[in-house]
Amino acid sequence: MALDRTLRRISTLLLACLVAGLVVVGCSASAPTPRPDPSGACGGADVQRFAGFYPGLEARLPASLSGAAPSARDSGRYCSTKTLGPLRGAGHDEVRFAGETFPATSQSGVSLIVYSAPGLTADQVGAAFHAGAGTGRSVEIVSDDPHVVAGRSGRRLEVINGDTRQVVVVWPAADPDVVRIVIAADVGNAAIDQAVAALEAQG
Repeated sequence: MALDRTLRRISTLLLACLVAGLVVVGCSASAPTPRPDPSGACGGADVQRFAGFYPGLEARLPASLSGAAPSARDSGRYCSTKTLGPLRGAGHDEVRFAGETFPATSQSGVSLIVYSAPGLTADQVGAAFHAGAGTGRSVEIVSDDPHVVAGRSGRRLEVINGDTRQVVVVWPAADPDVVRIVIAADVGNAAIDQAVAALEAQG
């Protein structure tokens, strides 16, 4: 599976994949037709996503990274236990998201993601990642450590998924109810730090 498709799916069905024990592979969804009203109820959908679904959240993503535009960008919301995973247990009935993908090669790259929900914390999102990764048959959790970005406390999770090294950095935005996430596959720490800085700089 091409990394471009893989990371894009992560940015739109991340928690569903983690619940299934998958970190950077699998999981897909068909966008509902006609396009739903983002201000209305989910109407029984597991996930709703489109480019421009929540333009305010997409504006929190950088337009480029290292001079390159994203290969994919969209936004939407998770609406069910299937896609919310552990965040449902943390008291969230809906989590909105925006994400974009920057492939480095066919097998490596990063996704930059923003989650938003009333009362959502970086610790809740980090715990959801850890719980999902821990159920993967070929996933080894190397570390899950506190990580500080711009003076705010988050988490940094590193896993080995088959032959792939994956790093997830989760931290809160300066304003409440917003959590930032960088997911990296087989890229160096300098590239991960650059992605974190780019997402943080969006305000």
